Amino acid sequence: MPRKPSLTFAGALRILGKYEPEAVGKLDKVLGGTILAAGAAAVIGGGAAFVPAALLAAVWGWVDQKNEATGLLRGLVGKLSDRMAGIRGVARRDLIIAAHSTIVAAAFFEVLEEHLGALRMRELAVTDAERRFLTIGAGKHNTQDYYDSLYWSVIPCPSPSCGFQENLSNLAGWVDDATARTRDFLSGLTAGAGADTVHSTIFREQVLDRYQSHYLELAEKAPEFVFWAMLGEHAATRHRLEAVSTYVQAVLQFQGQALAQIQVLLGLVSDRSAEIGRQREGLRSANVGVLAKLIVPSDTERYDTDVVFPTIERAFVTPHYRMAAHDKDSRIADEDWWSERSVARDLELMLAAYFTSADSTSVPMLLLGHPGAGKSILTKVLAARLPPEEYTVVRVPLRSVSAGAPIAAQIQQALDIASNNRLQWQALSDQDTVLVVLLDGLDELLQAADFDRSEYLREVMDFQRIEGEQNRPVSVIVTSRTVVADRVDVPDGATVVKLDEFDEDQVAAWLNEWRATNLRAIQSGTVRELTAAEALHQADLAKQPLLLLMLALYAADPKSPQLDAVLSKSALYERIFDSFARREVRKHAVGRLRPQELENCVSDQVFRLAIAALAMFNRGVQSVRETDLRSDLTALTGRTNLPDDEGARLLGEFFFVHAPEAIMRTQERAYEFLHATFGEYLVAQHGVGELAALANAAYGGRYQERTPNDEVLFALLSHHAWAARPSVGDFAKEIFAALSPDEQEHIRRALLDLLGSFRQRRRSTEFDGYRPTPLDFVRQLAAYSANLTTLSILFSDPEVGFPLVGAFGDDEAEALANWRSMLSLWRSGLDHDSWLALLSSLNLKDNATLVDHPPLFKSFELPGADEYWSARVAGDDLHASRIRRGLALVDGAEFYNQGPGWADEALAWLQARLFSPRVLHDRSHLLFDPPENASDADVVSVGEALVLVLRVRAHALTQQFVTKALQRLVEYPDTFKISPNTVLAVAYECPEVLLRVPRFRDRDFYVGVQDALHAVLDHGTRTLRPDLRPEWEVLRTRLLGKGVPVHYFDDPLRDVLSRF
Repeated sequence: MPRKPSLTFAGALRILGKYEPEAVGKLDKVLGGTILAAGAAAVIGGGAAFVPAALLAAVWGWVDQKNEATGLLRGLVGKLSDRMAGIRGVARRDLIIAAHSTIVAAAFFEVLEEHLGALRMRELAVTDAERRFLTIGAGKHNTQDYYDSLYWSVIPCPSPSCGFQENLSNLAGWVDDATARTRDFLSGLTAGAGADTVHSTIFREQVLDRYQSHYLELAEKAPEFVFWAMLGEHAATRHRLEAVSTYVQAVLQFQGQALAQIQVLLGLVSDRSAEIGRQREGLRSANVGVLAKLIVPSDTERYDTDVVFPTIERAFVTPHYRMAAHDKDSRIADEDWWSERSVARDLELMLAAYFTSADSTSVPMLLLGHPGAGKSILTKVLAARLPPEEYTVVRVPLRSVSAGAPIAAQIQQALDIASNNRLQWQALSDQDTVLVVLLDGLDELLQAADFDRSEYLREVMDFQRIEGEQNRPVSVIVTSRTVVADRVDVPDGATVVKLDEFDEDQVAAWLNEWRATNLRAIQSGTVRELTAAEALHQADLAKQPLLLLMLALYAADPKSPQLDAVLSKSALYERIFDSFARREVRKHAVGRLRPQELENCVSDQVFRLAIAALAMFNRGVQSVRETDLRSDLTALTGRTNLPDDEGARLLGEFFFVHAPEAIMRTQERAYEFLHATFGEYLVAQHGVGELAALANAAYGGRYQERTPNDEVLFALLSHHAWAARPSVGDFAKEIFAALSPDEQEHIRRALLDLLGSFRQRRRSTEFDGYRPTPLDFVRQLAAYSANLTTLSILFSDPEVGFPLVGAFGDDEAEALANWRSMLSLWRSGLDHDSWLALLSSLNLKDNATLVDHPPLFKSFELPGADEYWSARVAGDDLHASRIRRGLALVDGAEFYNQGPGWADEALAWLQARLFSPRVLHDRSHLLFDPPENASDADVVSVGEALVLVLRVRAHALTQQFVTKALQRLVEYPDTFKISPNTVLAVAYECPEVLLRVPRFRDRDFYVGVQDALHAVLDHGTRTLRPDLRPEWEVLRTRLLGKGVPVHYFDDPLRDVLSRF
């Protein structure tokens, strides 16, 4: 992540110099003229006679007996609040961040002055000899390091994922580093003995307290400081802010529609009188105009003449969310991982904090959610609500721009679509506003791109860096479906937000608006009202905004049955499709249809919708063009006389939306389902229906059984792996469960026969015209066999699973060999995402049975991870172990599993740590937590390896890890009899463990090693943090007795003990 000047003390002062040139000029003069120079590189690269002296002045000015620097800085801080008034746009944003960096540095130097005291400051005067040493002697490097640390190190600033309270721990690290370097610098002076008293917890806390005081003073007049501070659940922080942020508190009480609150929040720092140029006015009109559009951009007569759709502005309900700062341990595609994060209910405040933070123009925010969670509509509303006087917002629907184009080109394409080629990015970005780009639909871009774009977020960062270098900083939000989030390289530190499902109050709020919009029809009885109580019988659907709309439309028919809790999701979808199809058939029928005619027409309508769903699914896209759908209908029905507009007619009759394909530059239209699960249900329903039909024909007749005829099934299932869309499998499982026992048994038999013969199946030309993908015989066999296997596992008894024997061979050896061969076929024939999806969905139990409930979240972010999981699924434990240990040693890859491979994975991880110089991440709570079925031998082997790692690598491990690891080992006293020698060897490097583990505070534990104990305790007396020394002295007295003197060992003995 590039370093921003405003995040360093020197950079902040240079920004402040634009507004307070006299004050900053005086401070710069006192500090040797280095602050307002051309930057650190210029200062360092200046003349040899000037540079060292200038650097010494810059660092010595803070403790010089005249003490002018601290006073000047204190005066500058006092003017910050007033200087922010009237500053807007990019300039204000930079000034706000610079102000924050300045108050951190000011707090440090003010407390340093008070801590040393006036007398001490005079005593620390630099002698002539020391001045020569620090400027031209060996000490000049220390001077340079100290200067860089004070002036050019990044000062942590609050952000949405690390609010004011959380950021205090980051600031503590900056303060500790500055304090340590100050202590080292002063200790090198003749009069500097005892300067180590500066390095204390008390000093750090005083600095942080002073910083908070400055922060609250700025919050009185700068709303941005309030935004950052009010994020999170720290009641004490909110209480302290109540007295100084009444203006923000009043805004937070405002209850408007469709993110109106963020408009008012950011309006606090906007100049409503600012003029908007023609380009920005055109963009604003396009953005704001979206609010007046209906939530379904279609003719309502298609559904029911009495149903009225609310506008986006009225229907939008602000979602709750969960948030995290991404790091190497994040599992952002894992629902279980997200469930451990707390739900936040201040989305507008969080977004206001984001757009005013330093991070927003350096790294994009990733906004995740399920299909229909409201990601796209959120970006539309956000684009309309950000104050146009301060923000220039471009929304880029990634489905409508070139999937392979650079970021800048995609932005321009989106502007061309929104304005009929009237708006130019360059003209918009040249104006003094905060630029915001909303990239909506990363999952669809990944699917549509002809090459790997997993580095897309890195490309966004490069775009932000380039724009920032042109003094046009850009904040970016990227949306994506949660399920594909692990297919993207997410930068460390990036803010990741996941939209939460509606809660019951939000469901009720949405339905209240629906009722208000349709009140007249509801009162007349032509539209049935859907209450929150009824909708919540289908809570899984009702808590997703788009599916809640579907439920409301379904329930709007006065003849529709009441929703109930026992109805499965697939059964409900069946009712919904039947209801809509029946309505369309009756609407377009000439005269009254007989019952059988009606049923046939309804079946035909649903069949053709299923072909549309398969057209999208088998092409791996979210939308289908008219000509493609017509081609598919012709190939699968055998009808060659379909009208040219058959695709448009079919799609225009149902719940589709028109999605123009900008990149095609043609008038041909493309269509998509309003919600992805509509298509996924139809794919599952049609696939299981075809499978049931061929199984019944083969085994369910009165006459002799015959080989299943799978021509249609092969045509439909040989293009795309169902495992890549888990919802398809979920629907298929429910549909199968609703069949009769005989039908289920026939389908299972058919799947076994088809799996056993798919390699030898005779190729037919009957459906050669059905080509949703280019002809590729290997891919067809791979996809077909993968889907047959997926269905076989889904339809098997969950208590038993799907045995390899019978499906892949007559005995265990043959079956396992053929299973591994099939995995190789899938890997070579399927696209990478489908291959990974299959690995994610499969688990091989006891090398004999396939089950569809993997015991853990499988991450594929690490290089070589697919090799490892492939070996696991193949039942090749030896190969998996080799890969695992190699990845652990070379890449630091960590695989944790509570299943049978727990011990081997833990040992691989520990062995790599034994030889790796990297600092160990805190994994002790996972590492030594054996599953219930772990054998004693496994527990012992892992425990012994952990002990060895602690003894050998304690100097490179974190205090937290060492403490937790020893606590875990102590919990197994019958298995591990930890020797006092081991404990003392570890405690020499990490003394704090003796304070944290009760067993180690017992004097009887150290029988026979009193001399070693004495040495370790004395070493801890010298090296332990000052704030822990009182507690340490109590422990030392308990273990050694009162009055035992501290021994100071010479270097050779200390060296021996360090290797002890």
